[in-house]
Amino acid sequence: MSRHSTPGLGGPPSPFEAGPGPAHRPSVSRQPAYQSLRRSHRRFGVRATAVAVGGFLLYVLLSSFAPGLMNTPASGHLTVGLALGLGQFALMGVIVWRYLVHMRTRVTPVVRGLRGLVRHQASAERERAAFEARTAPREEEFRPW
Repeated sequence: MSRHSTPGLGGPPSPFEAGPGPAHRPSVSRQPAYQSLRRSHRRFGVRATAVAVGGFLLYVLLSSFAPGLMNTPASGHLTVGLALGLGQFALMGVIVWRYLVHMRTRVTPVVRGLRGLVRHQASAERERAAFEARTAPREEEFRPW
């Protein structure tokens, strides 16, 4: 058995052990705004992935099982299959555009608010620690010669 895997023998602490951090500070992940942000982001990600994969799967299935339709001329040398293939690029562009709009309208404002909350909590924690350091009774120091 390795000395690093045995607790109490000088190895590094287990990542599951509680560290010396402040346990009383509320976590941002428990905030309702953060939870709604995660739900919104997850919902958008699932929808965007479903649209992208669905469009690609439709194209692949049509080219496999309906070659006559895919070879139908649409305009000049442009076939339906080529038009649908180029449509994949347009579909990806629309998904990226919607992602940017989603981030700008739904995610960024909530993130800014949460960032301000975290900064406020950190500032209050620093002020509290400075106050405790100033008001704590000092012990006598012994300095070497």
